[in-house]
Amino acid sequence: MPNLHQIKSEQTRERLMDAALDVMQTKGLASLSMHEVARIAGMTTGAVQHHFPSKAALMLQIIERLVQQIDTDDSFWPVPHWPLQRRADHFVQQAWLRLYGQPRFAVAWEAYLAVRADAAMVAHIQAARAPINDKLLLRMLRSFPEWAGAPAAEARFQLVLSCLRGLGVLAPFSSPAAMDRQLQQLSVLLQSFSSEVTP
Repeated sequence: MPNLHQIKSEQTRERLMDAALDVMQTKGLASLSMHEVARIAGMTTGAVQHHFPSKAALMLQIIERLVQQIDTDDSFWPVPHWPLQRRADHFVQQAWLRLYGQPRFAVAWEAYLAVRADAAMVAHIQAARAPINDKLLLRMLRSFPEWAGAPAAEARFQLVLSCLRGLGVLAPFSSPAAMDRQLQQLSVLLQSFSSEVTP
């Protein structure tokens, strides 16, 4: 059970992440600084740095928070007994509407790309993402039990996520109609993956 200090610390972190997203969405990544996040949140720069030592660390936490919200939201995941097409459509639509199609997703990935030359930060991001990916794969296997035991299940799931990430990054430069067509094809791909591994 968290104590009062831990609860307040987590509330402060959430407030700072919200402020960072606000800065990026209204002014762009170039305007993001610890000072600006502190100003928007009504706090000191030192308070921001206490919780997040760098912009990249802040962005990592934002993306982790978004993904964890999905992991714990049962309405996001399709029910295993639904027909395959319904499950595939539901997964792709919910993933797009709740995470990858949101403007904040593309903005947050700008920060990831900005630190790709920093080996230590890349290693930190990889380590932090690994348990999140493991959790998401387990949830996916529950929603698509056809995948259980398939040797390529994890690689196929990662491919689906990579497609969603790529669409999320390109969305600001594409028409909604183009996005819809590609999401429909991603659902078809997901269905084909599931059909191939069905005994």
